[in-house]
Amino acid sequence: MKLEHLDFITFCVGSLADALHWSASRVYATLRSTGLLTGYIVPCYDVLHTFGKDYIVEDLTEALREKGALA
Repeated sequence: MKLEHLDFITFCVGSLADALHWSASRVYATLRSTGLLTGYIVPCYDVLHTFGKDYIVEDLTEALREKGALA
């Protein structure tokens, strides 16, 4: 995995943790268990990293809802 991917994952986890009022470890574990980490964030890095924080948080929140990880 490239360093820019790790930086982006850290950004996503931190941003989601703030938005959802969850711990970073809970967000990371949820992203891993739902497959969003390796099945969406990393493969779509080239596109996703061009969007702003609000869009990314909204997109990932919706993806978590679709996976049943959020009510």
